[in-house]
Amino acid sequence: MTVAMEDGVGAPRVARVPFPYNHPMGRPGDRTQHREVALAALELAEDLSAPGEVALPFSWRG
Repeated sequence: MTVAMEDGVGAPRVARVPFPYNHPMGRPGDRTQHREVALAALELAEDLSAPGEVALPFSWRG
């Protein structure tokens, strides 16, 4: 499972997040959001039965 900030990443399974570049898990130091993103990506990896790209329902906390 790849966590990416953009569409069209060349990986079989991609969890897309609407975060700025270099911050795929959320704001630096935001351990709660890091955990939420990681768990959502792992759950998605388990649920996807075929390759694909899915947008995760997160927003940048600022």
